[in-house]
Amino acid sequence: MKKFFNDLGVKFQRFMYGRYGIDELYRGLFWIYLLTILVGVILGSTIDRRISSAVSILGLGIIIFAFYRVFSKNYEKRRMENQKWLVFENKIKKEFRLIKDRWKFRKTHIFRKCPNCKAVLRLKKQKGKHNVKCPHCKTNFEVKVL
Repeated sequence: MKKFFNDLGVKFQRFMYGRYGIDELYRGLFWIYLLTILVGVILGSTIDRRISSAVSILGLGIIIFAFYRVFSKNYEKRRMENQKWLVFENKIKKEFRLIKDRWKFRKTHIFRKCPNCKAVLRLKKQKGKHNVKCPHCKTNFEVKVL
């Protein structure tokens, strides 16, 4: 039995040779697929079965696209898709990190955007007017803290 599974593994490795495989976009698409299936189940039990069917078909399309990417031999195109996904994912992670930091430091710091480069700066909560120098673009600007 062990030999059977070893042979099966070797055959799968040979099949996958030259194919793109799993990357971060595949993982993201898989989580989106699971989310759409969950939403479809919830909508089907509460609102309307037609909406649930449409959401389930959307989820099916997502997972088919994900598997198409895994078995594709067009490395360059899949790499570019993954790169775009990583840029998008990092923007979202950055926003959630900022929300988390704003909550964590809400009592001791304020957050302001630089008027020049739009970078978010964390400043100590000290009442009055303060001159601030942006560490990114070196722009000086004034901040009022109430």
